[in-house]
Amino acid sequence: MKSLSSKRIVAKSVDLLVFVFAAIVLPQFFGPLIGFIYTMVGDAIGVSVFRGQSFGKMVVGLKVVSRVSGQPAGLRDSIIRNAPIGVATFFSIIPFWGWLIMVVMGVPMLLIEAFLLMRTEQGHRLGDVMADTEVVHSDHKLWNST
Repeated sequence: MKSLSSKRIVAKSVDLLVFVFAAIVLPQFFGPLIGFIYTMVGDAIGVSVFRGQSFGKMVVGLKVVSRVSGQPAGLRDSIIRNAPIGVATFFSIIPFWGWLIMVVMGVPMLLIEAFLLMRTEQGHRLGDVMADTEVVHSDHKLWNST
């Protein structure tokens, strides 16, 4: 379980880097908006064998599945499970003060999510409970290290 938790933290870090990259490189308002949208729907953007995988999960070989159907996460699952972090990233659309609000809200939320991930028996974070999803190992990664 700890291996899965560590991979999940790495995957979320990669996804947050994607958000920051989009928010900084693309023009104001448009960049943060694209980053926010990615934060919310990232787990639903995978196609083919990468369904249920954000870019970060593709990198480490994880995927999100519905605990109800067992199928890879869809758009609804992704939006619900990423809402706790997405609420904070939404504020990045506002220049300066929005980023400050995002950090003030986002850092504690990330710490709570990491705490729940490491401390709950099933390794579920708040978003997993809200969306009734879980993260499992995937046979598909962007590249395989041998």
